[in-house]
Amino acid sequence: MKASAVETAPPEPQETVRLPLTIPIFPYLRDHRIDGKIVLPAVEILQHLAASVKTHRPDAKICGMGAARFLHYLPIPEDSSVIEACHELDIHAGGRLVSRLITRNVISGTGIKRAKVHATVEFTKSKEGRTPLPVDIAAALDGVSCEIPALKLYSELVPFGPAYRNVTASLFLAEDGAVAQIFAARQPAVSNLLGSPFPFDAALHAACVWGQRFHRLTAFPVGFEERIIVEPTVPGETYHCRILPVAATGDSLLFDIWIYDVKGGVREAIRGVAMKEIFPGRIMPPCWVHAEEAAPLAAMREQCLALAVVDRRTMADFAALALTAPEGERLEKMGKKRQADFLAARLALKFLFRKLAGGDMATPASAIHTVSPDGIRPRCTVAGANDPVFCSVSHDSRFAVAVAGEGEIGVDVERLSDRVLKAGPIFMSAEELALTKGSPLGIVPASIRIWSIKEGITKATGRPLAEAWKKVKIERIGRYVSLLTVEGVRYKAFHDTVDNHIFTVVKPEIPEVEGT
Repeated sequence: MKASAVETAPPEPQETVRLPLTIPIFPYLRDHRIDGKIVLPAVEILQHLAASVKTHRPDAKICGMGAARFLHYLPIPEDSSVIEACHELDIHAGGRLVSRLITRNVISGTGIKRAKVHATVEFTKSKEGRTPLPVDIAAALDGVSCEIPALKLYSELVPFGPAYRNVTASLFLAEDGAVAQIFAARQPAVSNLLGSPFPFDAALHAACVWGQRFHRLTAFPVGFEERIIVEPTVPGETYHCRILPVAATGDSLLFDIWIYDVKGGVREAIRGVAMKEIFPGRIMPPCWVHAEEAAPLAAMREQCLALAVVDRRTMADFAALALTAPEGERLEKMGKKRQADFLAARLALKFLFRKLAGGDMATPASAIHTVSPDGIRPRCTVAGANDPVFCSVSHDSRFAVAVAGEGEIGVDVERLSDRVLKAGPIFMSAEELALTKGSPLGIVPASIRIWSIKEGITKATGRPLAEAWKKVKIERIGRYVSLLTVEGVRYKAFHDTVDNHIFTVVKPEIPEVEGT
């Protein structure tokens, strides 16, 4: 017979104080409207509670918060200049403080006052020893991303007024999460003890849009488990935010949010951000934002042990912090264009390592080395294995892609362009030229596939490209699968197209065994 768990009541506070809290209604707050009503933002509530705590207990630590719950919206009447509220503060042993924002309103026709708790949050000492988010994960998205311009974001997805339009450049979304450039707007503030409220608020907009795209939910923040302010954000400065989806259940989503300065320094880490659909059926995301049912490159992923893609538009300015010391030394010797190519490829290979390690989120990026001792081939290891796994990497103007296989495997990505036709007679035989001219795909897509196949073969077999041009014989060009031989050895190439970029994976054909 199993013993039943005994629920323990939370400890009683040593003292509870009730502090008057006057909330001035600055004009910019009227830009924050939900379902047609002006609502005090959750980030502003935290600012007011923190300032009140610090006034009452000057020695209190307020940059560590936990167990935040946003229970009821605090509407702002159109003609109000202030809101009179109450800050109820529980003081516990060890410095733990629990704050509640409360308003009291008279029930119509009764003269009876009713108290409503709008939010609660604990102010605690920051926990030491937290594992930071690896820099490669912070600096880019893994996967084909969707770009949403900031103007479209605020006109159609998060319809706030100008003061709250602080995602200032395109938002990028992938299943892996979101990245955005966010701004700490210059607006009057009761307190800057927590830094500007606007970066965290803008990061919540990014999380909201991610939910609209991948779960068809317009979800609003209802709390978080932990917020650590490492260094307060400063009005007038721009920051980088990384949104990491953690879980999705029914009408609720859970995220971790990280906010960085332009040099890659962590400013805030907010874990366990809970968001929920508050107005089911009333505030619906537009159909255009929904992700397609089939994930990009899904068929190609089946041909690999693992596949990682970096959309180079999502890379942060501090991405080079993810390099190992030898990788960084190589980067310094390159020109600017080559540096960007090299860096994108390293990030893709580091993401590949994490996938092969079962979703590793702990290994520092600077501990994942991605260049073989020969200084040429890419390198990817697997935890517990003696030898690196066979891998390949490629990049074009937008993407870097890395794949791992059980044996020979090569990958290539190319942007569709008719420039390939000028070089056709150099890298294609007469028979292959004829295949492209008669291909139902069109001469450019067919030619790009042949180029991409031969690039992939050089990576799979180690042959020089000029040799591959001559010894690779393309037998069939298909939209998704092509057939070829290399000196009598049969290979298959698998293709996919994303936004006019053709991805190709090449690997030896596995002969069918009779009776299977």
